[in-house]
Amino acid sequence: MRGAEAGAGLPPSPPLPGALQTGLLWRWPFSFLTALRQRYGPRFTIHALARPPLVFLSDLAEAKEVFAASPEVLRPGEGGATIMPIVGETSFMLADGETHWRGRAMLSPAFSQRAVQEHAVAVRELAEREVATWPRNVPFALHDRLRALTLRVILHTLFGDDVERVPELHGRLLSMLAMTAGVGLTLPASRSLPGGRASWRRFLADRAAVDAMLRRLVEARRERPRERSDVLATLVAARDADDRLLSPGYVRDSLMSLILAGHETTAAELCWAFQLLAHHPRVQDRLAAELAAGDRTYLRATVLEVLRHRPVFLFAIPRAVAAPIAIGGWTYEPPAQLLVCIYLLHHDPAVFPAPDEFRPERFLDQRPGASWLPWGGGRKRCPGRRLALLELEAVLATALRAVSVHPAAASLERPRWRSVIVTPHAGSRVVLRDRRIPSAPGRR
Repeated sequence: MRGAEAGAGLPPSPPLPGALQTGLLWRWPFSFLTALRQRYGPRFTIHALARPPLVFLSDLAEAKEVFAASPEVLRPGEGGATIMPIVGETSFMLADGETHWRGRAMLSPAFSQRAVQEHAVAVRELAEREVATWPRNVPFALHDRLRALTLRVILHTLFGDDVERVPELHGRLLSMLAMTAGVGLTLPASRSLPGGRASWRRFLADRAAVDAMLRRLVEARRERPRERSDVLATLVAARDADDRLLSPGYVRDSLMSLILAGHETTAAELCWAFQLLAHHPRVQDRLAAELAAGDRTYLRATVLEVLRHRPVFLFAIPRAVAAPIAIGGWTYEPPAQLLVCIYLLHHDPAVFPAPDEFRPERFLDQRPGASWLPWGGGRKRCPGRRLALLELEAVLATALRAVSVHPAAASLERPRWRSVIVTPHAGSRVVLRDRRIPSAPGRR
């Protein structure tokens, strides 16, 4: 159907100014999205500042149509332009069609199940060293420490021990990517304001320093190639469609794309995991007991439930409408963007009974279904999801063998945006206490 019969124009939108809609989505994303679905149903429009109309879809059938649509009609690259200052103009993450697919396929072997398992020992060792430094018996925020840890993991995955050549890279990246905590990326106009100008200048200086360090690593590897299974080895050996070595700019943008995606999201998901465990002692006690017994079944179910209950991506990469397309009885035209709402799909009571409850048991006897989409969908699904699962399980298992996790506040922290993901607003403040592990029979 088309025109009036098919729902011309856009789905309904709240009768509020764009500034207020933006503010509500920024300050209370969970409750705002939930309220709009309750009022308007599985599709609605948000008019945000400095953005085209954003159409949120939370019907699985419509989500599948979006993911299956031709990139010539629905362009995901345009929808991800917010992060272009970090990942660069040639990033495969922002490309569409064959360009995106070629870049993704080139990197996929480095994130295969086998390749990721080769990093398992290093991930566990990094996690053990980090957890040992966490304070005990006092409230503290986990986010910065988890960012530092997940950044070390992704740098090891990308560069192996070559990263030791530029030890300052880790600190510079943390400083550079602190830009995601403000509005400078999502609202470019803020960069001209007094506070925004200073933040933007710091970001540009950090980015220039990081680019120089990445260039040194790439040049050193090309001058002294070695048999390696890391991502840098893949990139320096790869060739483009014209059988030429990849340009330095393309290699840099690919590396920065993986650095951003490979540490910010995992750190945020770990923050939510610790928040949820702190406020659900029953789940934590069962998980710790089963880990002590050598059983990791409940650990995997807990990780799956964390990803369902608190996905750090509230929606899949926006698809910019390039040509009229009919989906779910509506015909969408430019310049609208379609957003598959992961959060609402994960909190649909028809799919996940009692969706607001944190209950890992729901994944003990069944695998996640098609509505479980923490990594997005279609060709834009996260290529590093296996590494992320490995990190989530390794860090939680390491921590819960050593400490018990207790809340530092009466309720779960509310969400706070960091660029395009959401994290606990206070940095996931918890109190850790050393866990007393009973001695085995016959031991003192």
